[in-house]
Amino acid sequence: MKVSSTSLALLAAGVLSLPAFGQTKADFDEMRQEIARLRQELNALKAQSAAPVAATPVVEERIEQLEIKQKDAVVLGDIGNGFRLPGSETSLRIYGFTELNAVYESKGDNSNNDYSTFAPYAPINGSGRTGVGYLTARTSRLGVEASTPTAYGPLGIKLEGDFNNEPRTGNAAVNGSVANIYTQQATNSYNFRVRQAYGQFGGLLVGQSWSTFMDLDNSPETVDFNGPIGSTFIRQPQIRYAYNTKDSGTFTVALENSSSYVLDATGVASTLGFSRVPDLIGRWDKSFDWGSMSVRGLTHELRIDDGAGVTVSKRGYGVASTAFLKMRDAKDFLSLAVTYGDGIGRYFNYIEGAAYDAASNRILLEKAVGVVIGYQYKASDTLRANFVLGAQRNYDNAYTAFARANGLDSGQYGINRSVYQGHLGFIYNPIKLVDFGAEYIFGQRETLSGDKGDLSRVNLSAKYYFN
Repeated sequence: MKVSSTSLALLAAGVLSLPAFGQTKADFDEMRQEIARLRQELNALKAQSAAPVAATPVVEERIEQLEIKQKDAVVLGDIGNGFRLPGSETSLRIYGFTELNAVYESKGDNSNNDYSTFAPYAPINGSGRTGVGYLTARTSRLGVEASTPTAYGPLGIKLEGDFNNEPRTGNAAVNGSVANIYTQQATNSYNFRVRQAYGQFGGLLVGQSWSTFMDLDNSPETVDFNGPIGSTFIRQPQIRYAYNTKDSGTFTVALENSSSYVLDATGVASTLGFSRVPDLIGRWDKSFDWGSMSVRGLTHELRIDDGAGVTVSKRGYGVASTAFLKMRDAKDFLSLAVTYGDGIGRYFNYIEGAAYDAASNRILLEKAVGVVIGYQYKASDTLRANFVLGAQRNYDNAYTAFARANGLDSGQYGINRSVYQGHLGFIYNPIKLVDFGAEYIFGQRETLSGDKGDLSRVNLSAKYYFN
């Protein structure tokens, strides 16, 4: 059998017409198989031909060029909106957003925390300024995700951060409103901070992420960065393992970073706090036709150690449950959350958690309960409304008695009898990857002595995503 130069030229042209860029993984694999098939066919033709094939070197050279292009081709990866790194099995996705928040606070003065609300520390009525307004872009975010196939399933890595950290003045980071004033006079720059940094495969997660005690998926949406009080809002380093079952849901256990945050008699965190063992958290999640739910529990050690023989410890604990209910033919959803703890501390948004009574050498635990209710109404494909209410209440016990005895039950301190906060927000999505938000937020705190501080603000936001 004789192979003509025309046939080989047509064969080469057909091979070179294959796209080298913007392919899917399936296209990439198909190209690789096609090259192997063409090379095999060419070798067979050469073996059958009695005469030399003049065009064979040209075809071989062009196939070799295509193989080089194939190695360098950018193809769609295993992660949504991601791509495969050339010459690698690793898929990469870069994502994030730029965000501007415009805030006007008609009641209360939140200038020390200009990016979000903080109702548990709202100034007592009549003691602070009102009518504070400002713009900030510090919550803009940047993240990278990677996925590589392994024998245990995909190895996933996430590294994410934002600029929601202390402002810089000169060469040093400075806390408080004074630093905000200096920063806004010049560059409006804030330090970059790590939000998430972890690796995960086969149910095992190691690194920093949202606490296992927090149910992010079933939390209501708000324009405000922190969201409602009365639930959990925390990220921290951890070792977590999740076991999925077919019919019984997902069971998770985690060891997470410990922090012995204990107040002293002056109302500030004691310098004698001393952590020894990680916090322990257990969790169960399950999806249903009507929505999903989660139940969680934690225990952690609160410990004082002065290094000179005085040591005392106490275990705090907390439980929480959340539910997500589909409404109106799954167009809307209702979210519910209940959190209770005795010494739950930083796992509750927001209480202090514990105090050290040096006279009796005891750690006293703060007991509190919180409830969050949220409803999202989708008016159209481009407009959604969120109605959210969060509330918390503290119970009388030895902790509240200690607070009263040391004058921590009123004024600037955040030891409250109750706190509530409501959000009425709208988010408009005119085009893909753009959100415009507007939200009115109101709230009040009442201290143990009956003093009250009100919160009233409007938060406008513009968020532009990339992924």
